[in-house]
Amino acid sequence: MSEPAPDIRLIAVDLDHTLLDHDLRVPERNRRALAAAAERGATVTIATGRTHESAERFALELGLDAPVISYNGAMIRRPGELEPMRHVPLPADLAAEIVERLVREQIDFIYFHDNVLHAQRFDHWAWEYLERTGDRPVVTGDMRRLAGAEPTKILLMGSPEETLERYELFAREYRGRVYATVSLPQYVELLHPEATKAGALRWLAGHLGVPMKSTMALGDSLNDLEMVQAAGVGVFMAAADEKLRAQADFVPDSAEGGVAEAVERLVLAGARRADGGES
Repeated sequence: MSEPAPDIRLIAVDLDHTLLDHDLRVPERNRRALAAAAERGATVTIATGRTHESAERFALELGLDAPVISYNGAMIRRPGELEPMRHVPLPADLAAEIVERLVREQIDFIYFHDNVLHAQRFDHWAWEYLERTGDRPVVTGDMRRLAGAEPTKILLMGSPEETLERYELFAREYRGRVYATVSLPQYVELLHPEATKAGALRWLAGHLGVPMKSTMALGDSLNDLEMVQAAGVGVFMAAADEKLRAQADFVPDSAEGGVAEAVERLVLAGARRADGGES
């Protein structure tokens, strides 16, 4: 886009490969830009596929006074509070059907229920998830014993090739019953059809009284697509797939400072103009 967006009042930013660098830390430039936007009155929220607990620590680190969008949009919850403002889990019967299939087809997965991550075994996938997010899966063994529960999401893990095949399969066979998406090249996420980042952004914008045209969303992967499209200003990172970048209003040049570049150009520069400052 050629001109800065006017009056951005709500900024939703993804974590992995968007706000965070390769060491899973917030680059100082990103930190400063989001702080400046908040000082000018914008609400800054995290919108991630991670659990609330994993996302909450970054919200607290950044001093964000806003509800956190977690579990890919299935939950909205304020830092420090136990009860969610919004929670859209998978129905129990559908979850049991999916688990039965995953066990039968020997697909590795993590089952997220009541703030607990259940895994069949503590293998390299569980270890990798712990290393990346800080969330430790609990070994449950036969996951079919969880029948009757309503999980917030089910995460399938495999190679990039397996992930693509499984995404296409579940999106097709469970159309209308499940929202299937890809959050990382090795992760397929299965959620309630209303559990999307876009749905969560719309809900939070309505709760805050912010029109969607005054929202900005920043992401890098397929699970960010609907949110980026729904926002008044949509941003995909430079490392995002070419097809995703084509859907964005703005693509920053910076690899690890992309969030800051977008906020500086599209939010802070516009605010300086409105204040009569330098352009």
